[in-house]
Amino acid sequence: MRHEHQENHVHELPTIRSWRTGDDVAGHIARIYAEFGLCFDGAFEDDLMDVGHAYARGLFLVAEDQDGLVATAAAQANGGVRLVRRMYVAPRGRRHGLARDMLRRCMAWGDFARTELWSDVRFRGAHAMYQAEGFMPGPCRVLTDPDRSVERYFANG
Repeated sequence: MRHEHQENHVHELPTIRSWRTGDDVAGHIARIYAEFGLCFDGAFEDDLMDVGHAYARGLFLVAEDQDGLVATAAAQANGGVRLVRRMYVAPRGRRHGLARDMLRRCMAWGDFARTELWSDVRFRGAHAMYQAEGFMPGPCRVLTDPDRSVERYFANG
């Protein structure tokens, strides 16, 4: 599939696949953090330091285009609940249905009646998409990361 950017350049749509050794997931997410004025500190991102180990019993997806990684999304079991994590889309991948596609793939992973996720309150576009996909917003929490990030809870099911 192809689409045209406003500059009339034709680009291939990103390919979604499972994470592989060598994918610079931490670098991709660090760039998203920087876009939103957040500090990326590996001490608070331990699952990204060894994705293969951290998600060995889960799902970790990446989307890549001709310029490299454009999106990530993961799913893990948390008791009897599916937990969606690490949903980050670079600006060039937004507003094309990529995040929705990746979220739906995460929702199809495993046999769970309920899915939960936490999302930084700055990611308002993502929150609108989560709600359009049936997620209900819940309370907020403050993290202990260097930014003292505030995240909103969302649940489906």
